[in-house]
Amino acid sequence: MTRPGLLAQAWLAALVLAAAPASAARDEAALRACLRANLPSAEVSQDIVITQTDAGGAVKRLSGRWYWQRSDSRQRAMLKLSAPEDLNGAAYLFIRDGGKETFWLYLPSVGQVRKVVGATIAQSLFGSGLSAFDLKFLFSGLAGGQVRYLGTDSRGGRSGERWRYQPPSAPDILYDKVELVIDDLWCLPTHADLFGGVPWKTLEVDPASVSKRGGRWQAGRVLLTDLRASNRSEIRLGTESVVESFPESRFDPRKFYRQP
Repeated sequence: MTRPGLLAQAWLAALVLAAAPASAARDEAALRACLRANLPSAEVSQDIVITQTDAGGAVKRLSGRWYWQRSDSRQRAMLKLSAPEDLNGAAYLFIRDGGKETFWLYLPSVGQVRKVVGATIAQSLFGSGLSAFDLKFLFSGLAGGQVRYLGTDSRGGRSGERWRYQPPSAPDILYDKVELVIDDLWCLPTHADLFGGVPWKTLEVDPASVSKRGGRWQAGRVLLTDLRASNRSEIRLGTESVVESFPESRFDPRKFYRQP
């Protein structure tokens, strides 16, 4: 596999957002502030369903719950699956602390936690078509790196702006650039082309799934297409539940998979 030089989260999430005036997106600082304001300020959880269709037309559906916590210096997220039956209890953990990122995975069939490193971060997670890095990209925002304005654009009849994101250089960064279309009203990335030397994946937000909740615009349906593997993953997100405080064990690499 060619190692690219960044899905969110691509970021997916973040794919959560707040409305902002169109003019603000033409300034990098304003764009970053807008995207940052889109992320939940509180600790939240929500249901997630991932449906993957592979090149041969076979369909696999996974469901579970996503847990998210962020502060100025730290982001932590955990996904725990409840279906299908053979993956009930499987869990994924992402931690970004002081600029350092780590990924952890638990599979019931293996019975132990392992740290996800190197090229493994790009591999399909739980056979969903999404990698560990895709989930991080989708939900944790465009942290670090550089962004550059490319001009106006439109998707689905909605006006927007095209930006190029150049991720920071690090061993576990899988994409060497991401080109995004940011909706003028929503301040939401509605389309993304992810490159790893060559076009690798595309991400599309279903505009019909976007709604305003708690003062923020949020997408409820996202499509991620892997151009090299010829598979497609649909991500559906349920309504967020705000939590006063998660127990530390939910994001502890030694205990996260044991949490209900």
